[in-house]
Amino acid sequence: MSKNQSKVSRRAFLSNAAVIGATSTLGAGGLLSACSGGNNENKLTPLRLPGEYYIPDLPDKAYDGKPIRAALIGCGGRGTGASVNFLEAADGVSIVACADIFMDRMERCRAMLKEKNNVIADDMCFLGFDAYKKVCDLDVDLVLIVSPELFHPEHLRYAIEKGKNVFIEKPAAIDPAGYRKYLSAVKQAQSKGLCIVTGTQRRHQRGYVESYKKVQEGYIGRIVSGAVYWNQSHMEYGQRQPGWTDMEYMLRCYLYWNWLGGDHVIHQMVHNLDVFTWFAHLKPLRVIGMGARQRRVDGDIYDTFGVDFEYENGIHVLGMARQIDNCDNRVAEVIQGTKGQWNSLDGKFTISDLDGNVIWQYDEEAAKGQFKQHDPYTLEHVNLINHLRKGTVINFAEETATSSLACIMARESAYTGKAYTWDEMAQSDLNFWPDEWHLGNVDKSKFTIPLPGTAPKGSNTIWWQQ
Repeated sequence: MSKNQSKVSRRAFLSNAAVIGATSTLGAGGLLSACSGGNNENKLTPLRLPGEYYIPDLPDKAYDGKPIRAALIGCGGRGTGASVNFLEAADGVSIVACADIFMDRMERCRAMLKEKNNVIADDMCFLGFDAYKKVCDLDVDLVLIVSPELFHPEHLRYAIEKGKNVFIEKPAAIDPAGYRKYLSAVKQAQSKGLCIVTGTQRRHQRGYVESYKKVQEGYIGRIVSGAVYWNQSHMEYGQRQPGWTDMEYMLRCYLYWNWLGGDHVIHQMVHNLDVFTWFAHLKPLRVIGMGARQRRVDGDIYDTFGVDFEYENGIHVLGMARQIDNCDNRVAEVIQGTKGQWNSLDGKFTISDLDGNVIWQYDEEAAKGQFKQHDPYTLEHVNLINHLRKGTVINFAEETATSSLACIMARESAYTGKAYTWDEMAQSDLNFWPDEWHLGNVDKSKFTIPLPGTAPKGSNTIWWQQ
């Protein structure tokens, strides 16, 4: 990539701050704990000045204002959870319609929302692969998109086309074709002045927000490297039930299948990598990774990944992802600077100097005394609703797309054993979207486990493309 291209990409990261608006007054003073031996703030060299980066306003509950009517796409566990988070984030909000492929999931979701005094009428519930269009065609202010990962770009495209504000879960996409469709929808939303908040909830988690401010203020100096981890035990996605067709099984247990869920290096590690992308305001340029399948019993995804992400300015980030029982776990991020290190290890947010002395740590107890709401899954809706009621725009979906494509690069590199550049992957014709949707059986023998070194670069295809 040329120097001019690099500069343009960095400006693109900062452009959203101008769109969103000025920084808020979070009242952070009571949340910060400076330890002895710390840096003198007067000597810090900020990475960015206040006003050049966005800090969300995060009260316990959204400010009162106009009623907001929302529709839900995707009534599974996460969709139900996001709906509850939305309802708890503010007064005067409601979910008036829902869409899913399966009736049983829809009914469970409706029952849960009814317990929250939110009743969705029978004639506002839509089933089928085209149900997302029916709820977007309604007179609603906001659409909650919490469908399986493959569907995100198409569902976002249609919602924005219909002029709806959107909350959409991560990742942005799981293939390059979806990435481009998603990015096109984001650009259209920007031109229409629509809000998009994505499910990268760390951007609304109080400890991460305060850490981000400190890094921008220069506490660790210039960023030079990083490491991100999502290592956990295996995830129970569900068992196939008698009477399910192949497609029904895949859709209900979509995280087993690369073409629907994108593998866990995208589904989970996108959170960690998005933290680095957010803090550093830089773009990944090249990725090389490796992975393996050692314990999976079904599906076609891996259970381990190790990845080297090369960002602008020659900065390297180590990425590790694993889903295997009886191993040491870690879900965290580490960012190294010229003056010190920030990390989120052990559920804490800490900055240390180059000698390992703690110079700042997020004070969780003080935060509990100042705020009642600490759930980032709820706070992301608080922030979105505040922007909708104030008539201001928030849209950082482009950055979510950047982190998602980097994880797509990681998966493809591990699957093939080849390195990928940003431009190469962004322009790839890899596309998991099927020619048609149905709920019947398929030839599952065509879903093979990827073997690095056995396929030409860029040849990772799926059954309906062969």
